[in-house]
Amino acid sequence: MNDLRNLRKSCDLCYQRKIKCDRAKPRCSHCITYESDCTYAAPSRKSRPKKLPNCAKPDATADHTQNRLRTLEHLVQQLSETVKVSQQHGGAQEGLHMEGEGEVLPNSASQPITAPSDSIQTIQKHTVSLALPSLEHILPLFHDFLRGFNAALPMFHDDTLLRMLQNFYNVPYSQRDPVVWAAINIVMALAHRYELGSSSNTHLSVEYLNKAESVLSDIVLGDTQLINIQILVGMVLLLQASPDLTPSLILVATTMRLAHKIGLHDRTASAHLNAVDARQHAYVFWVAYILDKDLSMRSRQPSIQLDDDVDLELPSPEPFHCQLTEGLSHETGFGSGIIVTTDGSAEMNYFATRIQLAVIEGGVYDYLYSTRSKKRTIEERSHALDTISSALEAWKASIPMEFSARMASDAVSPTVLQLLAVMHCTSLACTTLINEANAWNAYWIEDIRRYATEGILPTRPPQWKTVVDEARQLTALLETLPPQNKWNFWTTGCSHMTAILLLTFNNMQEPKHDQLSLDYQLVERGLQMLDRVGEENQSEVVRSFHKTCAWLHRDAQRKRSGDTVMESSVDLPAWFVLS
Repeated sequence: MNDLRNLRKSCDLCYQRKIKCDRAKPRCSHCITYESDCTYAAPSRKSRPKKLPNCAKPDATADHTQNRLRTLEHLVQQLSETVKVSQQHGGAQEGLHMEGEGEVLPNSASQPITAPSDSIQTIQKHTVSLALPSLEHILPLFHDFLRGFNAALPMFHDDTLLRMLQNFYNVPYSQRDPVVWAAINIVMALAHRYELGSSSNTHLSVEYLNKAESVLSDIVLGDTQLINIQILVGMVLLLQASPDLTPSLILVATTMRLAHKIGLHDRTASAHLNAVDARQHAYVFWVAYILDKDLSMRSRQPSIQLDDDVDLELPSPEPFHCQLTEGLSHETGFGSGIIVTTDGSAEMNYFATRIQLAVIEGGVYDYLYSTRSKKRTIEERSHALDTISSALEAWKASIPMEFSARMASDAVSPTVLQLLAVMHCTSLACTTLINEANAWNAYWIEDIRRYATEGILPTRPPQWKTVVDEARQLTALLETLPPQNKWNFWTTGCSHMTAILLLTFNNMQEPKHDQLSLDYQLVERGLQMLDRVGEENQSEVVRSFHKTCAWLHRDAQRKRSGDTVMESSVDLPAWFVLS
């Protein structure tokens, strides 16, 4: 007990009640108050070890961050693999000397990220060759790209891009930037796809795209600059021609989020830049915006960019006089977005026109597929339909006649013709979606099937003749383009198939109309093209559509000849259901 008294200053009562003991004798004041014996016999509580500083917590936080970064990189790897699956890998280009071939540099693709920092650090080394063809081989293709595709959809500032190319070749190989290397490959891929449109060149386009994809994690996870956004925009432009839109949708979402990160959608974020850089930022955003709205309508998924969050001026739709090159107009260092007829008699701001059409595409999605649309009353939906229909008709009326689907093939260069074909395909898609007469509308297809088998005429859109005329003009325009192949078919394929179906159905119900002979020829040549593309792509969607449309076309021919005997029953496949 004496030992306890020496060790503990409180009596048993004060100790147990955790109150201060005055140690008065023979009893402390609290023992007197509570009429208790003042003893020191109760055992002491075991002392807890002193709490050490929590050194493990920062490590746990770092581990958590590292795990999240590893997960993000794994997702980027999966995206890269998904993208590659959607492309057909070809053999290496023969006879082309690759500058720097055989040398390799560290690549962060497929590397585990171990710690966050100002720039993503990697410790596990993987290698990828940053080889390129010689500058003498690349430079002419860059000039073709800048004079052609980039002049109409200005992704790059001419001088900035060429200076970046020269600097890349001037630095030692070991100091090359994989992001810049990816940008050069994307420009090469776009040049081969849009400027040199043969099958062999589109094959090379896929090779250059695959090279850029090999450093996708550097592009997405590294320091975000304008060049990163430009590369991703280029990838989406190339991948949107795939029948599987998943890679494009993932990449366009990433593109828009990174664009938001550096404020491309907001003019205040570019207020400190000079006029050239500010304009370049705005142009890149608008190209991304076009892709975002287009993929949204095609996939029936919400777009990333909200129109109310855009604080940029639209490029002026009014053309202005600049230097002309191959049917395209140039400002100093910029693609102006202006396209010109071969004789220079007419011009149009293609870039501004595509932006306006993208806004309409957003309206079509909002009217047809958005959750908000499903909650509207009948009156509200009717008003929304009138608004978007009026906007589309006003847009069509703004197109100069020389650039219409009817006249473009005789008025513009091949490069401009390809751009116009994509624009008019998008226009027809908007028209047929609004009128519920699209090749991918299940109810519309069922109505056509019922008409073919039972003679029950479906309700036609109010402007049926106008819709058929637009389909006829587009089909004739697409025939003037280079032959479709597995790399470029789906850029215009959906609208082309819709146009063929519209002409076929019109021939079925009006076997004596004025354009019957022309429409028969257009449908037959279109079916031949679909048969070839279906075999080349091994696409069941195209094959099934071809089978169905060919059956309907034969039925139209029987109606024309007055034969009322039907073929044996044909079960139409559900080719129109696309996800």
